[in-house]
Amino acid sequence: MKPKKSAFLSTRLFFHNLFGGYHGWGLIRLGLIMTIGFGLSMFWGAVLEREALSVMAERFKSALPVLDLLPTPLFLLLLTPFHWGSLRLFLIPIFTFIFALLLGARYLQDIYNLSSLKPSLRYLIACLFGFPYPTLKIGVSEEGEKNLDASYLPEIGGPGYLDIPSGYAVAVSRPKATSNIFGEGMHFLERGEKVEEFADLNDQTDRIEAMSAFSYEGVAIQISEIHYGYRLKQSPPLEASRVYREVQKPAYLSTQALRNLMQSRVVTEQGLTDWRTMVKGMIRSTISDFIYRHTVTELLKPPTDYNPYADLKRTFQSRPIRERLRQMGTELLWINLGLFDLEKPAFKQELLKNWYPLESTRATSISAQPDPILPQSAQANSAQAALIADLLTSIAKSPPENLLENLRAILSAHASPSATAD
Repeated sequence: MKPKKSAFLSTRLFFHNLFGGYHGWGLIRLGLIMTIGFGLSMFWGAVLEREALSVMAERFKSALPVLDLLPTPLFLLLLTPFHWGSLRLFLIPIFTFIFALLLGARYLQDIYNLSSLKPSLRYLIACLFGFPYPTLKIGVSEEGEKNLDASYLPEIGGPGYLDIPSGYAVAVSRPKATSNIFGEGMHFLERGEKVEEFADLNDQTDRIEAMSAFSYEGVAIQISEIHYGYRLKQSPPLEASRVYREVQKPAYLSTQALRNLMQSRVVTEQGLTDWRTMVKGMIRSTISDFIYRHTVTELLKPPTDYNPYADLKRTFQSRPIRERLRQMGTELLWINLGLFDLEKPAFKQELLKNWYPLESTRATSISAQPDPILPQSAQANSAQAALIADLLTSIAKSPPENLLENLRAILSAHASPSATAD
């Protein structure tokens, strides 16, 4: 590289870091602003209070003759902080700088619709001076817990730190596109970067309590207790030659799957739909399509060579459904289905009469006939009750030595009438 071009690039990089750098460059900017403000205050103090400072300089030089070695303009500049008349000039840049910070923070609060001025003011100070950078912790916080370190990061974005625990992946976006995907660890968010989506890499489970759909004939069919498991689609294990390029990403994390998940989100009245709602909606639509393609008889009274539940599970394992899930960055691990049933009980009774006419007629005729055994059954029940009562009374009142004889006598007394009646 040519020396002139190298010097140009170095100068360009220096000024880029001076005006937009992070960490230590922010402290350099703070020192530069303070130096410029302090220097201007001293200059205007020396100009506007020249006569008073000259009198003060003569007094100091008469007391310390060695001060005559200093040039008079420089000596006047050094005396300005010790003169009450020039101190007011130091307050002008201080209050101007504070007013500019508050005005900029109020502008940011209005743009991002923040609830208070503190997050926007903290963001402005962090961008200008490189401290203090907040930390945004990814994960589900406990109920009622306030994450004080997050500050402006969720609403505005970087600069700041992103703390990602094990088992999570975070997609960070810039105003134009997704900039990076981070895994476990502590990461620094640059200015303009914002958390767009984070996903739990662990296996997820969910359930649909009940849902209804119309069959081929237009009859409402209900299926309940649908349980399923899913996760973010994983990539194949990395080759040894590629490991060094994927150090920051969790094992088997597919960055394309997370990008597909973000791109497939739908905007509703409540905002962007979350991952769980998207998967549940896909499960519902697949089951509704399956019910619509079948008749009531095929679902509730299928032939012996057909199982609708196994067929529905094969549908979820089919290539079109797996492709739909892949476009959402998701893979279905398992699914357990409940039972098909009619949504309205009145329809169920009518179908039972049509499917089993002989059984229903026989049940009706049997229920209409009188029971000839009913009086004898009632008589037998009363006799058993009397026998049990006599036995309990005899056990309670008889002495131990005569207990066996008394029990035999009671049993004989109850057995003789029944034998005679037979």
